[in-house]
Amino acid sequence: MAGLKDGDDFKDGEFFKSPGLLKFVCAVVGFGGLALFFILSFSFGEEKTGAMGYSWLFAVIFFLSLGIGGLFWTLLHHASNSGWGTVVRRLMENLGSMIPFVMVLAIPLLLPQFGFRDALWEWFPKRQAALEVATEKAEKEAPAYIAAQEAKLAKAEKAVDTAKAELASLDSPSPSHTAYFDRKIEGLEKEAAKLGEKDLSEGAVVSELTEKNFLKKEALLFVKRGYLNEGFWYVRVIFYFVVLIGIALILRRWSVTQDSDGDPKWFRWMRRWSCGFLPFFAVAWTFLVFDWLMALDYAWFSTMWGVYLFAGCALNSMGFLILLLTGLRKAGYLKNVVTMEHYHLMGKLMHAFVIFWAYIAFSQFFLIWYANITEETKFYLTRNTEFWNIYTICFLVIGHFFIPFGILLIRAVKKTPLIVSIVAIWNLLMHVFDIYFIIIPERGPSLTAATGHVAMTIPGAWIFDVLAFISVGGIFGFFLLRQLGSASLFPCRDPRLDESLNVVN
Repeated sequence: MAGLKDGDDFKDGEFFKSPGLLKFVCAVVGFGGLALFFILSFSFGEEKTGAMGYSWLFAVIFFLSLGIGGLFWTLLHHASNSGWGTVVRRLMENLGSMIPFVMVLAIPLLLPQFGFRDALWEWFPKRQAALEVATEKAEKEAPAYIAAQEAKLAKAEKAVDTAKAELASLDSPSPSHTAYFDRKIEGLEKEAAKLGEKDLSEGAVVSELTEKNFLKKEALLFVKRGYLNEGFWYVRVIFYFVVLIGIALILRRWSVTQDSDGDPKWFRWMRRWSCGFLPFFAVAWTFLVFDWLMALDYAWFSTMWGVYLFAGCALNSMGFLILLLTGLRKAGYLKNVVTMEHYHLMGKLMHAFVIFWAYIAFSQFFLIWYANITEETKFYLTRNTEFWNIYTICFLVIGHFFIPFGILLIRAVKKTPLIVSIVAIWNLLMHVFDIYFIIIPERGPSLTAATGHVAMTIPGAWIFDVLAFISVGGIFGFFLLRQLGSASLFPCRDPRLDESLNVVN
């Protein structure tokens, strides 16, 4: 067929030359902001440091969500054997490979030495304080408890001996009388045996009493102790790092290796392993946002939380990919391999996830409103207080859904790089507001609750939010520019390259 592009004509790939000045600016802004942020965090008091923890979490989660979205699109591309996106898949891989760098930036949030962890996740200090009180009380109660249990055991054993003596003292008891005493003796023996099996060593008793006192002190943390405990929490953190970073690096390595040797085994491996990686990816991201975001209020829960955060990742990473693609084309790259058909497809996916995000967001709100359970409604009650209510309506209801939904309905918009890029910028801005809406309203009430006067905001804390966002954004941009220049901008020897070059939809 005349006019079709041949993948063999593009087997040498196309390489990006990173602008030195832009990389330098990103490095100065990113690493300079990072140094300033942490110098300030060690200089301020406990409340200001805690406020800065929320700022850093906000910035890290926003940029991590873009990397997670890039990894998702890479996995989906392989698992579905998609052909259309081959020429833009390397951009997805490069975006996904930002995960290791952002996860490293998350480490200060996870270590108590920085002063952020306990301010963000109140269950850490509350659990520790409750256990200390419970243990101290248990140690005081242990001697009396041991004496009481030993007295119970002695009493039970004496009751067995008394029952046996009564049976022995009877002259010619009837069968029914004997059966009665046998049952009585058997029951008393079981009770005595049960008491005798109980470990009355000091360590065991203190442990048992600590559990009981912990339940009285913090019932909710006691019920959730199997999940919300420091040891298991750090095990899960390691799991998130290994799974998310490992998948991103493995897939990109195989893809880049195929560029050099053209061996189709890498194509098969990426397809096969992506299907296996998807469940691990889903579990890791879901529980990461449970532990890092939902647990900002450990009493609150939502069964739709993981899907809600995933929808935002998928939507806005696609918007970021559209912007990245447009920027590269404007710089003279990818003009021969990317067509308006690719923009149209990417615009349709962005439109689909605008709808999906809105559906999940509304479903979560509706289910919580309908159930009207105190532990659930507090999330929205907090975000309906003071200016947060107007914020929600303007930025999330109207800005995040109605505006992009209406614009992206127009076919011509999705085939016009400039306009669809403007919509992508808008979506990313709304995503900033969405992540801000999730994290920041918890800051004021959490940090001021102990003072007796709960405030919805911390005065001046928005400056830390801006500084953290710029710092993490600068570092993100620096490493992304490095990644873009480290390999061909598209998989130049992928078997599906022909299909992608000539895609029509």
